[in-house]
Amino acid sequence: MILLTGANGFLGTEIARQALASKWNVRATDHGPEALIPGTDYFTADILDPESFKPILDKTDVVIHAAGVAHVFSKSVARTASFWAVNETGTANVARAAAQAGVRYFVLISSVSVYGGSRNGGTEDSGCYPQGPYAESKYQGELRAIEIARISGMPLTVLRLVTLYGEGDPGNVARLMRTIDRERFIWIGNGSNCKNLLHREDAARACLLAAQRPAADVNVYNVSGPPCTMREVVEGLAGALEGKLSPFVISASWVRRISRLLLTMPVNRLQALGAMAQKWMADDVYDGSTFAHAFNFQTRISLTEGLRREVAWYRAEQAKRGR
Repeated sequence: MILLTGANGFLGTEIARQALASKWNVRATDHGPEALIPGTDYFTADILDPESFKPILDKTDVVIHAAGVAHVFSKSVARTASFWAVNETGTANVARAAAQAGVRYFVLISSVSVYGGSRNGGTEDSGCYPQGPYAESKYQGELRAIEIARISGMPLTVLRLVTLYGEGDPGNVARLMRTIDRERFIWIGNGSNCKNLLHREDAARACLLAAQRPAADVNVYNVSGPPCTMREVVEGLAGALEGKLSPFVISASWVRRISRLLLTMPVNRLQALGAMAQKWMADDVYDGSTFAHAFNFQTRISLTEGLRREVAWYRAEQAKRGR
């Protein structure tokens, strides 16, 4: 029996779908009253309430902990606090309950954001210097789970995923897509810097590969798609949207000078703009070869196909809303 937390989320729904298609017995949890993917043994549960969560772990062999908070763009104190509550405390609650229930194996879904950017390296041996509440809370969640696993002897695999995209994407690729569709996109730099993207189908398959092969002790892996340039991403989205890109380009050197100035400003909004510009132009590439070799994993969804699917889903949703 596999227990999947965050089963109604962007990644969780795809893990549930693939697990059921592979004839797994799937027990699933999330906040909603019912499962978005029918066929699972679904429970409404709150990972911040350990007592309500414990009964669900009965006869569970493997936990895939995909529940978490991401893509919170509000800067309010309450919204920021949710990162720590769910990503750190919630993860510790689930890991502790699993260890107490005698679960054989725990798979924790984390993020390459814990590295603080690939400038610090791009492999699992790179140091972690998380920046911002999301990355910091994910890293603290890892540390709490590792501590519990080592004390209890429960095997743990941590999967640090790169940026996910695909149908139903709630994150940065979708924001970029909407910006292009509204003809508000302006080039910053020439788009030659590289990023990693991973389609959610490939990400879910990686999670299930890890769940099928329990490993001893604690293991940490990056899970990544092939590197791509920002120009490939932008032009892929624009092509699928059948839209035009502005010919106007702001030079990278000018933006770097301005962004460095903005980062020194006392106004938080200006600092955020400076950080955003620098992040857009940075290379951010992570090595997923260790996981690929260990689990014989290769991505199946090309960037072109993945972006096409995301745009098709977006257009279908627009049609439903009469836009």
